[in-house]
Amino acid sequence: MNFSDYADHDAVGIARLIKAKEVSAEEVTETAIDVAESMNPKLNALVMTNFDNARAAAAQKLPESPVSGAPFYLKDVNQFTSDMPTTFSCPFFDGVKPKPDSELVKRWREAGLMILGKTNTPEFAEDFVCEPTFRGVTLNPWNPEVTTGGSSGGAGAAVASGMVPLAHGTDLGGSIRIPAACCGVFGLKPTAGLNPMGPYFMEFSNGFNSDHVLTRSVRDSAAALDQSAGPVRGSRYHVRPEVGSYLAMLEEKPPKLRIGVSTSTPYGDSVGKNQEASVERVSTALADMGHEIDEYAYPADLGLGSWMEDLWMVDVAYEIDNRVKEVGREPLHEELEALTHFVRERVASLSAMDLYRARQGAHEASMRVINSMSEFDLVLTPTLGSDPIPVGYMDSRTANFNMETWGERGHAFAPFAYICNVSGQPAASLPVQLKDGEHPCAVQLAGHTGKDHLILQVAAELEKELGWHQYRPPIWAGDL
Repeated sequence: MNFSDYADHDAVGIARLIKAKEVSAEEVTETAIDVAESMNPKLNALVMTNFDNARAAAAQKLPESPVSGAPFYLKDVNQFTSDMPTTFSCPFFDGVKPKPDSELVKRWREAGLMILGKTNTPEFAEDFVCEPTFRGVTLNPWNPEVTTGGSSGGAGAAVASGMVPLAHGTDLGGSIRIPAACCGVFGLKPTAGLNPMGPYFMEFSNGFNSDHVLTRSVRDSAAALDQSAGPVRGSRYHVRPEVGSYLAMLEEKPPKLRIGVSTSTPYGDSVGKNQEASVERVSTALADMGHEIDEYAYPADLGLGSWMEDLWMVDVAYEIDNRVKEVGREPLHEELEALTHFVRERVASLSAMDLYRARQGAHEASMRVINSMSEFDLVLTPTLGSDPIPVGYMDSRTANFNMETWGERGHAFAPFAYICNVSGQPAASLPVQLKDGEHPCAVQLAGHTGKDHLILQVAAELEKELGWHQYRPPIWAGDL
């Protein structure tokens, strides 16, 4: 398999070639390793390799699944693996021992995905960009001077550049959708709880987080969700798919839907001209498909505030405290970035009542936003408030860090993502190339809890119209 053939196929396509014996899983894996070794020095997307274990897995009899034999990267946060450590991209966790596979990792292995390594992420996945002190900046294959987005920036760069057809992402405030938007790929944040967090966590970020994958094609996202969705034994939360197969649902035309459209942020601010143009292009395409398009506005009384940060910060402090007990010492100052130091101090100042009120604030905001969408099947907005920001624009690492400035810049850059984490509803970022060959923009489709299949169906129709599975950045594996 040459580099061009490898890069041009999505995961479902690769699995079909293997099943038809047109190529072997071993050959695909070796090609993926060669691509990684050639591409990663240009991008710094992959920070840990697992090549020998992937080779061994490819040599075994593959399980039956639509993605079996496809190369895959994990993200270095939240999910644990028996053959690689999980360091949360933090120097204080350097040398940590691996743990047995998390349930989600186990399901991906059982689906036949070949886990080749782990991708870069900001420290504790807590930033809007991917520029960690520990392992350096991940560069965007469309333009190395602008961010890949965070926190799944390594995954976004890897998928967009053709290093792998799909890669793991986490999303507690847009961390799948923001990199998808910055890197010109597709990224679905599923309904909260649809993909399991166990057995190590009951929930993450007080229920805000949803793990899934970034892909170039919608069908890869659907196929991966078929393999991963559903509760884990012993979990308090049992969220089950509403359809028998997300991939099979793509064969059915979506029903006529009522879709709300907005280009004003949840804070009432306007967005960039490219973001407005992307929404206009997609809303026109949806209307041409027969869907009813109407104006939507976020409620003015959402009550967004500092409680949003409080609810994810607790998990960071918890993981650091666990590491302190493991190694028997506090982290050195240089072993944590500035934002992480702030997080520990902030969490230490919170009372039990503070956290209870924060959870109540999230509940009230969720009720308001979901009720505001009750007349619509989907809501269409930009994914970002602006084009991708320059590398270095956000500073969560150095002595110059200021929480207020960081928050203002981050929420201006990505104002549409976080509210879908608070509400737990599914949402996806869809790439939109306004001119051939240019860095794509992106729109977000948000739906109602459990209606992930509707987003996937509509996205698949838009993919046919916009052809984003054929978008090729200047740094592309097929050109090696």
